[in-house]
Amino acid sequence: MGYWRIYIIIAIKYKQHRFKHSCMKFILLLLADTLTVSVFSQKTESYYDFYWKPCSKENASYFSIVQKTDSGWLRTDYYYRSGQLQMDALYEDEACKVQTGHCYYYHANGRPSATGRRVNGKNEGICLSYYSNGMTSDSANFQNGLVVDKRFRWHTNGFPYDSTSRLNDSLYVRVSWFDDGSPSSAGYMVFDKPEGKWQYFHHNGQRAALEIYNDGKLVGAEYFDESGKLIQDTSGVNRESSFKGGEEAWRKYLQKNLHWPQRLEFKTAAAVTIGVDFVVDENGKVINAEVWMPFHEEFDKIALKVIRNSPPWSPAISHNRKVKAFRRQPVTFTWGEE
Repeated sequence: MGYWRIYIIIAIKYKQHRFKHSCMKFILLLLADTLTVSVFSQKTESYYDFYWKPCSKENASYFSIVQKTDSGWLRTDYYYRSGQLQMDALYEDEACKVQTGHCYYYHANGRPSATGRRVNGKNEGICLSYYSNGMTSDSANFQNGLVVDKRFRWHTNGFPYDSTSRLNDSLYVRVSWFDDGSPSSAGYMVFDKPEGKWQYFHHNGQRAALEIYNDGKLVGAEYFDESGKLIQDTSGVNRESSFKGGEEAWRKYLQKNLHWPQRLEFKTAAAVTIGVDFVVDENGKVINAEVWMPFHEEFDKIALKVIRNSPPWSPAISHNRKVKAFRRQPVTFTWGEE
């Protein structure tokens, strides 16, 4: 009603031809104000736990804002505890299932994690990914989700990880290296599936495996020891890294060694989850441990210390070679529970 009172006063003071102009101006302003309210009313805020499941604010690890724009639905995610930006991306739908437009991702330390453009949820144009130390991890030019020409990936120390070159619409050749620069493997890919003969190498340069693929399925293989001799027992040519004693022993190790930081007490029962990345090297030693999902520096320090002091693991074996294995570990602290 306040708007209309102002409008009546203006109409009385001005002549008839000025009245029409003022009336139209007022209507446009009123419509613009209504539109602004309508747009902002379509903004939603949500909280998510460590595993990206909806949760209460008190248990949140991430905070998300989704807002309707002229170009689609803009979603902005944050690391809740620090307020650091985690993602900024545009989606076609309100449920944020199909990305369209530029997308930006960030590590918890504020450094970029990935950047690129999506069209109907598929990579389009140059897309880049980065490690938390700032080194580039992946670089490729895409068209409709497929690599146009070449794709390069790197290890965290800057050494090449692999190189993929497109030969035609479906055929690619891929060569990979260990993080010390020695050759790791070479072969052909058809639509991201291995095809034909693939060779894998030990760290000393000797061939470790000769594998034959058909439509991504292994149909034949020979394996060799580090001296080049053909081996007969192939039961252990592939395995994941594992804690000695198994997952249950690993869980007990964490529970036994984790402790709630002194001077940080909650009034009620609580659980805090820290995310830690680490690598199990070829000798079964834990290396390169870092916190990727922080909570508080005291919790972070304890989680890192426990992971770094881990007893030896059984190293991973891939294509008859011992290899480094990456692991992402949630570490949970509990308070007030018996």
